Amino acid sequence: MLALLLLGACRQEDHPGEPGPRREGTPVASSAYAPEPGQPVPPAPPLREDFEGQPRLSLFPRIGDYRPENEDEVGLPFWNSYIEHVVRTSGVVEVPIPLGQGGRAFSFRSVAGLDSLGFFSPLAVEPETAYRVSARFKTALPEGGETGIGILEFDEFLWIGEQYPRSLAEQRQTGVQEGLKLRGDNNWEPQSFTFVTGEKTRMVHLIFYREGSEDRAPVLVDEISIEKITP
Repeated sequence: MLALLLLGACRQEDHPGEPGPRREGTPVASSAYAPEPGQPVPPAPPLREDFEGQPRLSLFPRIGDYRPENEDEVGLPFWNSYIEHVVRTSGVVEVPIPLGQGGRAFSFRSVAGLDSLGFFSPLAVEPETAYRVSARFKTALPEGGETGIGILEFDEFLWIGEQYPRSLAEQRQTGVQEGLKLRGDNNWEPQSFTFVTGEKTRMVHLIFYREGSEDRAPVLVDEISIEKITP
């Protein structure tokens, strides 16, 4: 299924502490990508998302490394069912002001039967360029559980709002970088890392993941930003 990033997967809350309906994302002009006439301009750094107003990042659910191929009549329905469950249990929630960095944050958690899940945000970038990613996390992870941010690199910006199957990833993916890994308790401390894109990289997936031991405690993330590091 193809979907414009403009549809987004960030969701605004209906009730405090509960996921709510989807919100639309707003693309930002990119110097890394020149669209054809009539084609939308993809989102690109600098971007900052605090979940307090008009959304800046589009977040799409993912499970494991790849989506099953379209021809997989067994695996694809299972994948779709799990994706729906991840979406239902995730979204923008109200956060107590004394504990959070505002009034809202994005919440997601582990799901029974899944070793790895998360959300990804596609962004247009420039080749051989340094970027800094920052965010704040609140976690209470069990032993063996971890969360963080990873980077997948691709050679072209693709308007596909869904996790890629292996066949497409093998055609377009040019690299992977670990980024940030967190364990145990984290109480909104600022976290950041830098990465440098490869010589063919034109798009990255900024991946917010949850892996390892299961529990129902959510991972909360807020004040996400990505910016180019100028020499």
